[in-house]
This record gives sequence, structure tokens and C-alpha cells, in this order.
Amino acid sequence: MLSASNIPIPNHSSDYTEPTTVLLLPAFVIIDHVTPKSVPELITEFVDKAPTNISPLAPLALPSSVPVASSTNNGTDTSAAAAATTTSSIPPEISRRPCPHSALILLCSQKTRDARCGQSAPLLRKELERHLRPLGLFRDMDDERPGGVGIYFISHVGGHKYSANMMVYRRPDAFGLDDVERVTEGGEHMVPKAKTVVPETEDVGAAQCIWLARIKPEDCENLVKYTILQGKVVKPETQLRGGFDRAKGIMSW
Repeated sequence: MLSASNIPIPNHSSDYTEPTTVLLLPAFVIIDHVTPKSVPELITEFVDKAPTNISPLAPLALPSSVPVASSTNNGTDTSAAAAATTTSSIPPEISRRPCPHSALILLCSQKTRDARCGQSAPLLRKELERHLRPLGLFRDMDDERPGGVGIYFISHVGGHKYSANMMVYRRPDAFGLDDVERVTEGGEHMVPKAKTVVPETEDVGAAQCIWLARIKPEDCENLVKYTILQGKVVKPETQLRGGFDRAKGIMSW
């Protein structure tokens, strides 16, 4: 799935000739300096080699950076193109870095496709922020501290039968609580456990994606407590649309 988002681009430029940023999931990788010209390298070197929903958990096998091929004329680099590359502010390569967050929430927000999503997404984001902040987990657009939860708006997903779509991507045992029973430890007030930053050579990307719909603001408290902190679905009969668990080898769409 390819989607637009409100992830800030470098220098917050609105010029489409400037490089942009790509968030690649489930790899949990941010790819910088992407331009239309570098799309072939983006696909062959990153997208095609990245883990998929059915890939077992294993360290990522992606290059740190990839040079972008120069423009050619009948297969030969032109001096004009070479000069443009030299003087351009666009970097001559695309590079990747790990997404710093432990979990990501993607909210369908494209009101031109479904007005309900355009209305619900800002409300859900505000309510999620209200419950994440006391836990020290909320991350705004420019906050790249390790851990926490990033929340982004994306293009419309899922047709028009379901509104208020939400996709939750989680790293393995994102907050150290996946195997904890609330009745035996901490009750309703469990606090996320501090986790060491995984070395980039051991990064496996997202272990889970939980795709939900028909989310209301009053659902957000339990979504934070159970879905985000523990990877559990609160209302599977009415809200679960699909997802995957790479650790358990489960996928459903």
C-alpha cells in the first residue's frame, strides 16, 4: 500500500522538486532524500529487500545508502546532467535510518474521499495524545527521541463501508508489557517499561500491525492500555479489520 501522509519533509518545503521522506513499513525504516528520479533505486534496493507482512522476524538486510543513477542520454551521462548533479542541493544518494518510535498509529484522514474520516482523525489524534502524554509516550511531528508513539495522518484506506480507520504498527514487545497479565501486575495502572535501544544491526522492524475501524474518541483510553501497550484487540467483533503478527506467523486482511 502506498499512502500520502503528514510526515514533515526536510525544511518543510512545499516545492515538489525538493527531496522528500519515505516511511517504509513493516521495516520501521525512514528513507531520506527521495526524489522522483530516485524511485527506481528506492524500489529495487529498499522496498523489494524489506520484510513483508509474512516475513519471519530477522534483522533487516537493507543498505545504509544507495547512490542515485545520473540522468542519461542514449545510455551515456551528459555533461549537462553531471553539472546539474554537482551543483544541485539534492543529495546524490538516498539513505535510510531506523524509525525511532516503538509504535506508530496511522489514522485515515482524507476527507475528500470520506468526510467521516476527515472529521474523526483530528479528534482521535487529540484523544490519543491525551492518554499517551501522562505515560511519557506521545511524540509530536519533530520529536525523534527513542521510543514512544508517533501518530500520523494517511490517505483513505478500506473503502467506504468502514470509517475511522486506524493502523497500529508495533515493534516486538514494544513496551515490555506484551506478556503481562493486568490482574497480576499493576492492574489498570501499568507503566511502560524502559527498554534499551536495539542496535541497528539487530532491528527487525514491526512485529505487529493491528488494523481497526469504527474507532470513537471514547475507545482511545482502552486502545492505549491494551492495543498500543500490549498488542491486544479490545473489540474484535466490531472493530478488527485485519493485520499481522510476524512473531506468530499470523496474517489476516
